[in-house]
Amino acid sequence: MSVSLRHPTTGELKVQPEGWSWGCCLGSLALGLPLFRRGLVVWGAVMVVFNTVALVAQFVPTDRAAAVYQGMTLIGIGLCLFFGLKANRMAIDRYLDLGWEFADKRQKWF
Repeated sequence: MSVSLRHPTTGELKVQPEGWSWGCCLGSLALGLPLFRRGLVVWGAVMVVFNTVALVAQFVPTDRAAAVYQGMTLIGIGLCLFFGLKANRMAIDRYLDLGWEFADKRQKWF
């Protein structure tokens, strides 16, 4: 399912998907690129920093770094699931906060 949004001054229309996002679930660990595409710049930046720290921890040859890397892998899987569930909704909320309106006045957002 998707939501149609209209910019009040320009009349530009955007169709945003809602619900589960496979792109964000599978691609959020790829430097957060799907998050940047949806305009979620802060979350994309968080994923860039997260991936950088995980990459550094992966190549440090100590037991403590290996433990940190394993923990970050689990956290990364959790973040993938979170973004799969919430990224589309966060993108729609972002557009609504920027002043966009529903193209169909009967649509409601819960």
